[in-house]
Amino acid sequence: MKEKYLEDSPTKVFNNIEKTTCPVIENVDKIPTIKYIATDYSYKHQIVWKNVIGFVLLHVFALWGLVLIFTGMALWKTSIWALCVLYIGSEGVTIGAHRCFAHRSFKATPLLRAVMVITQTLAGQNSVYTWCRDHRLHHRYSDTDADPHNSKRGFFFCHIGWLMHKKHPYVKEFGRNIDMSDLQGIT
Repeated sequence: MKEKYLEDSPTKVFNNIEKTTCPVIENVDKIPTIKYIATDYSYKHQIVWKNVIGFVLLHVFALWGLVLIFTGMALWKTSIWALCVLYIGSEGVTIGAHRCFAHRSFKATPLLRAVMVITQTLAGQNSVYTWCRDHRLHHRYSDTDADPHNSKRGFFFCHIGWLMHKKHPYVKEFGRNIDMSDLQGIT
């Protein structure tokens, strides 16, 4: 005898399922609701002015530093040190936060993991935990409102603008459901 589940549901997939052929759907009320998300172009992001001012100051000081380097006002040792810190910080993000922690591309010893956390911190791109959560959201919900740096919002937004706005409610909601259990011990 056939029993119809989810008779009034807009999802037609589960209609006419025999109980004997699909024992997984025993308690239909506990099936999670699937949300379909896209990009809502009418949503207005709120600017975080503290972040905007911070980014403006950071870039003004970087330009000032370049002027000091090219006019000979900075010692050559300072220039070499700045390049080394820049390189180490970028490697901490690409090797540490991105490949090791976010994607689990390789296993690292505890000492190497500690070094990667420190070098990622040098880059000033939030904590490893926050960076990895946002990156996993980006891969899972790419180009939707649940993607922290949704490229459908434009070039500026997806590269730096997303850091100057409050997160979309979907980023917060779906971010709570991203599995981060593998990173619980490092933060």
